[in-house]
Amino acid sequence: MSERSSIRGQVAIVTGGAAGIGEAVVRRFAEEGVRIALVDKDPDNGNSVVEKIKSAGADVIYLQADVGSSADVKEAFRKTDERWGRLDILVNCAGGFFETVPIEDLEEDDWDAILAWNLKSVFLCSKAAAVPMKKAGYGRIVSISSLTGRTGILETALHYGSAKAGILGFTRRLAVELAPHGITANAVAPGVVLSPRVAIMHKDRLPEINKSIPMARPGEAEEIADGIWYLATPGSSYITGVTLDINGGRWMA
Repeated sequence: MSERSSIRGQVAIVTGGAAGIGEAVVRRFAEEGVRIALVDKDPDNGNSVVEKIKSAGADVIYLQADVGSSADVKEAFRKTDERWGRLDILVNCAGGFFETVPIEDLEEDDWDAILAWNLKSVFLCSKAAAVPMKKAGYGRIVSISSLTGRTGILETALHYGSAKAGILGFTRRLAVELAPHGITANAVAPGVVLSPRVAIMHKDRLPEINKSIPMARPGEAEEIADGIWYLATPGSSYITGVTLDINGGRWMA
């Protein structure tokens, strides 16, 4: 493996790493020899993923945190620094939503909660990551948006789509600010990714959704993780402020 594609020995924080795309990223990074802090609010899944990966020889820890809380984020980053003394990669993968309702039925508390989970978390973690990355003169920040942030597709929720669109604007602005410091900031916008949650939420609509995808199938979490991996490598050094669309051809810029 060339130095341009290797992230072996680097330190990464992956939020939302206990399931779905986040878990796939953790597993991919572990295979690449990355030292990983898996940050997630679910201790059962988080510890389970960590133990399985550690049994294969990976250097990985689980840190319980609500990434919408500045206090929790600061503590997670402090523990990561205490463990390894550096931070090379941040993957902002925490997020999601629970149900889709019309705007007139969307409660303010639910709006605030989903924006905190999906967008405020990206701000808080990126802010914390900028400090060690600036000191090192190097860093990779990759934030997970969504096809709904590009198109407003109906199978997702209004507050979720708003947060994911916000990530795109935040990433572009952050990229400009951090570029002089050797830090890149990019986003990945997955289309429909087959997961237990998606299978349940859209079980009746999946055949229809598949018809709208040129590849005629949902994506796999591992396929999204491959794109995130590339943006985290030294080889992506001249790519910043972009959104990588991984959706089987369903939407093209």
